[in-house]
Amino acid sequence: MRVWLVAVLVAVCTVPGTAVAQAGGKKEIVIGYSISMTGRFSTSALEVHRGYELWAEEVNKQGGIAVKDLGRKLPVKLLHYDDSSDTSNAIRNYERLITRDQVDLLLSPWGSGHNFAISAVTEKHKYPVPLATAAADAIFQRGFKYIFETTQLASNMYNGLADYLVTMKGQIKTVAIAYENFLFTQSLRTAFLARLKGTGIEVVADEQYPLGGQDFTSLLLKVKAAKPDAFLAINIMPSVVYLTRQMAETGFKPKFYAVTMGPMYEEAFVQKLGGITDGIVENGFWHPDLPFPGARKFYDEYSAKFKTAPATDAAYAFIGAQVLQQGVEQAGTLNREKIAATLHSGKFTTILGPYEYDENGVNKHQLSFLAQLQNGKRVLVWPKEVANAALKFPY
Repeated sequence: MRVWLVAVLVAVCTVPGTAVAQAGGKKEIVIGYSISMTGRFSTSALEVHRGYELWAEEVNKQGGIAVKDLGRKLPVKLLHYDDSSDTSNAIRNYERLITRDQVDLLLSPWGSGHNFAISAVTEKHKYPVPLATAAADAIFQRGFKYIFETTQLASNMYNGLADYLVTMKGQIKTVAIAYENFLFTQSLRTAFLARLKGTGIEVVADEQYPLGGQDFTSLLLKVKAAKPDAFLAINIMPSVVYLTRQMAETGFKPKFYAVTMGPMYEEAFVQKLGGITDGIVENGFWHPDLPFPGARKFYDEYSAKFKTAPATDAAYAFIGAQVLQQGVEQAGTLNREKIAATLHSGKFTTILGPYEYDENGVNKHQLSFLAQLQNGKRVLVWPKEVANAALKFPY
């Protein structure tokens, strides 16, 4: 499969009279990554790519990243390869970025599967990498010292949903699950089932479907026959578009319908499906109304630049880049081992609040919440501490 190289130079340093002769004449910080610009992961991966682009543009408008031991700021140059949604291509891309292109730093691809695979390469070469959109617990259980989480862990993501369902035990006594055959979604299912144990809520259906599935008629008829009070789709995009449409076509409408992701994609999900999306609950991930510095600014600037609202994958990419930038600036160097040590010991401010890493590269501050699509708008509904609207029930 032919892999196309796309090199992106995101503006030049705007500081006049920059002395190229300083620090051995280094003129820029080259940051590389592989991304699924084409193939089945491209809907979500494009969000990650755009998140990186927006971050680099913002950094370069401010003169670049401050590197103390160079005595100045350096602009950022992004270099990326399309992996065509193929894990083997992603691995080759990172090997190329490290050994052939000799980039200064790295950012991550989209998805738990790709990140699990490429992090073995980046770990070997001691490149610190914030892993945007990598939530599977297994990624961070290998004793690696150069990977850093940006999402919530899969084992924590559904805490908010499970807690909400418990509060509704009088009306939600049974739940059905449909989960996609993918590392991330399998991890979510395992964690959710463990969380439900002992709650008294019965799982009446638990069905796996193929990665990227489009035909759900048989699955939905089986689930519908189980008559669940709540239905949970544990998914990535775009399978849930087909699933939701076919729910309407088969007349399956439970009291409560939640998806891992969907409403966050305004164009690919909400606009495609229209009114049948109203009332769908979604895992929170990230939201511009959260009380964190820069959250609303990121949302507004992304929307203005790309003419669509950001999905949370874009936010996680931006967060990962924020963490990497602050790691460089706090370490005061481009020495990658020193940056990694700083990432393990420092504290970082992002559009999803504080980040502080343990020895496995897991953020110590894990936030789990729910959003719901109400009148075409994705609003915060659970827990009450972050909610800006009441959850509408039933669906």
